[in-house]
Amino acid sequence: MKKSLLFVLLFLHWAYSTGFAQSSNGLGARKVQDYFQDVESKSYYQQERIRSMKGEMNEYSERLHSLQDKFQQIFYGRSTDELHQSPFGEKEKISYPKRKYREPMPEVESIVPSTKPASSFQSRSNQLAFRVDEPQPQSPTAEVNEQTSLPEFPNSSFKVEPTKYSEEPVRDQPVSYEPETGSDSGGYFILRPGVIFPYEKKTTHQNSNTIKHREYDVGLAVSLSGGYRWNGWKLGGGMLYRQNKHDSESFETNGGNDEPFADGSKSMSIAGFIEGGYTHSFTHLFGIYGTIGLGYGVSVIEDFAPALSAGADRTRLDPFFLATLGLGATWTPIDNFALSLGYRYLYEDEVPAHAIEVGIEGRF
Repeated sequence: MKKSLLFVLLFLHWAYSTGFAQSSNGLGARKVQDYFQDVESKSYYQQERIRSMKGEMNEYSERLHSLQDKFQQIFYGRSTDELHQSPFGEKEKISYPKRKYREPMPEVESIVPSTKPASSFQSRSNQLAFRVDEPQPQSPTAEVNEQTSLPEFPNSSFKVEPTKYSEEPVRDQPVSYEPETGSDSGGYFILRPGVIFPYEKKTTHQNSNTIKHREYDVGLAVSLSGGYRWNGWKLGGGMLYRQNKHDSESFETNGGNDEPFADGSKSMSIAGFIEGGYTHSFTHLFGIYGTIGLGYGVSVIEDFAPALSAGADRTRLDPFFLATLGLGATWTPIDNFALSLGYRYLYEDEVPAHAIEVGIEGRF
C-alpha cells in the first residue's frame, strides 16, 4: 500500500513538472495587449477597473463583518452592534472625460508614428479593441502597455481584420469655399429696369419735298423675363418696353420749311424675345453673367409736325426685329434672390441704343 501511494505521488510530481498537468489559470487565460483610442478612453477604462476592485473589496469586507457578527452571537451570545463601514468608500459612478480642446487631425497630430493613415474608432467605449493592422512601437509618454487576462471560451475566435479609416471632422477649422457654376436648377424670373442711351440719328426721305429728321434723348426701358436655369445656364423668354422722347433737333421738312415735332412727342417700342445666358460664380456671393436674346416687336413713333399735319394725328407703327446682348456682375446675398448690374446693347430699326440696367432676380 505504501509503495503504491509513493508511486502515485511520484507520477503526479513528474506529470506536473513535464507540463501534463497545468493549473486552471494557465489553461483558461492568456495575455493580450490593451489598445485604446486616446488617453481619455484609457483613463476611463482604468478608473472603471479600480472602481470594480473597490466594490469587490467592500463586499469581502461586508461578508467578513457578517461572519464576525455570527461568531460573536454563537460563542458569546451577543452581537457586536457595530455597523459595517466600507473601507474603500462608495461605488461612485465614473463619467467619461470630455475634451476641452479641439480634436487633433489624425494625419498631423497623431501620437503613434506610422506610414499608414491612423485608424479611428467609430464609437468610444470601455471595451478593448482587437482589430489592428500590426503591432507598432508606441511612445512611452503616450500610453503605458498593460497586461490583462481574458477568459478563453472554447467556441470563441478572434478575426484579425484591417481597421477602416474613418476621418472625424476637425472642429474650429475654417471651411474653404470652392467656386461653383450654379450647381442648382429650377425656375427664375428677372426684372431689369435701365437707362437707354441712343447713339444713332434717323433721317427719312419720304419724297423730294418731305424729310423727317429724328434725334432722341436719353430714355427708359424695362424688361421682364423668366424661364428655367440649370448649372448656371438659363433659357427663357420675356417682354421689353422702351421709351425715348424727341429732342429739340428733330424736325419735319415739307417744301423747304423746317417745322419741329410736337412738344413731348416720343417713340415707344414693345417687343417679345427669347433669351439664353450663362452665369459663372466666383464665390457663393459674386459672379458674372452673359445673355443674348432675339425677338420681334412694334415701335409707335410720333414723328410729325403739327403745323404741317393740319391738326391730324400722323402717329405711325413700325414693326422691327430685336437683338440684345448683355454682360454684367451678380451679387447673391441669399440662395433664392440675386441683384445684378450690367450693360445691354439693344438693336432695333428706330432707336438702336446702349443701356445700363439693374437686375432683380428671383429663383424657385
